[in-house]
Amino acid sequence: MTAGPYPYPFSGGYEKCPSLDLDPMYAQLRETEPVAQVRTPEGEVVTLVTRHAEVRKVLGQPKLFSREHAAVADALRPEAFLVDIEGDRHRAQRDLVKDYFTAAEAEKLRPRAQQITDGLLDAMQASSQPADLIELLALPLPITIICEVLGIPAADRTQFGAWAEALVGLRPGAGEAEMVATAEAGTALADYMAKALAERAARPGSDLLTVLAQADAPQVDAKDRILLAIAVLVAGFETTASMLGNMVLLLIGRHRPAWRQLQQQPAWIPTAVDELLRLIPVDARDGMPRGTTRDTRLGDVLIPQDTAVLVARAAANRDPRCFDNPDELDLRRAPNPHLTFGHGPHLCLGAHLARMELQVALRTLIARFPDLRLAIPEPDLQWKHSTMRGLKALPVRWTRP
Repeated sequence: MTAGPYPYPFSGGYEKCPSLDLDPMYAQLRETEPVAQVRTPEGEVVTLVTRHAEVRKVLGQPKLFSREHAAVADALRPEAFLVDIEGDRHRAQRDLVKDYFTAAEAEKLRPRAQQITDGLLDAMQASSQPADLIELLALPLPITIICEVLGIPAADRTQFGAWAEALVGLRPGAGEAEMVATAEAGTALADYMAKALAERAARPGSDLLTVLAQADAPQVDAKDRILLAIAVLVAGFETTASMLGNMVLLLIGRHRPAWRQLQQQPAWIPTAVDELLRLIPVDARDGMPRGTTRDTRLGDVLIPQDTAVLVARAAANRDPRCFDNPDELDLRRAPNPHLTFGHGPHLCLGAHLARMELQVALRTLIARFPDLRLAIPEPDLQWKHSTMRGLKALPVRWTRP
C-alpha cells in the first residue's frame, strides 16, 4: 500500500455509480496495487482488496477478518443480521435454516418457480406496452418463492417490498430522512415477524417460520430469531430481483447476440446464469468492512491489526489470474469460481435458490419473448439509490403474436 488513499467510491458515489459497468479504477488497482488504501466520503481510510486470491482469503478467514471487530463496529447496522456476526453465534443461526436452502431443496421448488413464472408472463403478455419487467417478473417471482418458504400469507406480501428496499438502501453517510425510514421499516418488519413467530409457536405448520419458532436452540434467542427471519426474507428476494433485471438488461442490450444464442441453446442457461453473476457487479459500494484481528499478510502487504478491510468481489470476478478473458461474456464458462455469492462461512445461504429462480426466469422469458427489447435508451434508465445495483424499472417492448 503506497500511493493511496484514493477517493472512494471511484464512480463518485451511489447516485453516479449505478450501471452495469465496473469503474476502470478497480482494474488499475488490481494490477498495480491490489491491496490499497481508499478514503470513504465519511473520511475513513480503509483497505480495499481487489484480486481473487486475496479476496477469497479475506472472505474465508473470519478469525482474521471479522465483521464483529471493533475496527468496523460503527459501520454495522444497529441490529446484527446474519451477515454481520461471526463464530458460534453465526453457526447457530445458520444451522437453524440451512436445510431449507440446499441444492436439493431448490430443485424441489423448481416446478413451483416455473408455475409462478408462467403465470407472471401470461399477465405480462396481456399487459399494455411498454411493460415494466421489474414490477411484472423480477420482483414478484422471488418474493413469492421466499414468502412461501417462510410461510407468509399472500395477502401480506405486497408490503414487504418497500420495507426491504428501505433496509437494503441504507447507505453510509445517509441523511436523517433515510435513517428514519430505515428504522421504521426495521420496526415494522420486526413487529410482523414477532407476531408470525408467536403464531407458529402456538399453531405450527410446515414452513420455515415454524422451524424458527419451534427449534430447540437455546443459543439463538427470540430477538435473533426475529432478525434471522427478516434476513431470510430480505436476502431471499431483493438481491435476486435486482440481479434478474440486470441480467435481462445486459442480454437485450449490449450483449444481444448472447440473447439469441440462448434462444438457440437453452441448455446453456445454467452456465450462462453463473457467467452473468460473475460479470455483472452486484454492489454499488463494496459491502460491509471487516476488521483485522491481528497483523496479517495479503499478498506482499502486511496489514496491521485493527485495520478495516473491504473486498471488491466484482474486481476479483474479473481477475485474469483466475479467469480467461475476464471482461468477456462467455456463456459456457466452466469452471466459474466467481465470488458473487461470497466464500467461506458467509457463503450466501440462498445461492442455490437464487440460481434456480434465475435459470427458470431467463429460460422462460427468452422462449416466450424472443424479440424482447428496451423501450427506452439504456442511459435513460433509473437506478435505485441502494447498496446494491438494481433498476427502479425496466421498461420493455415485444412483438405480439
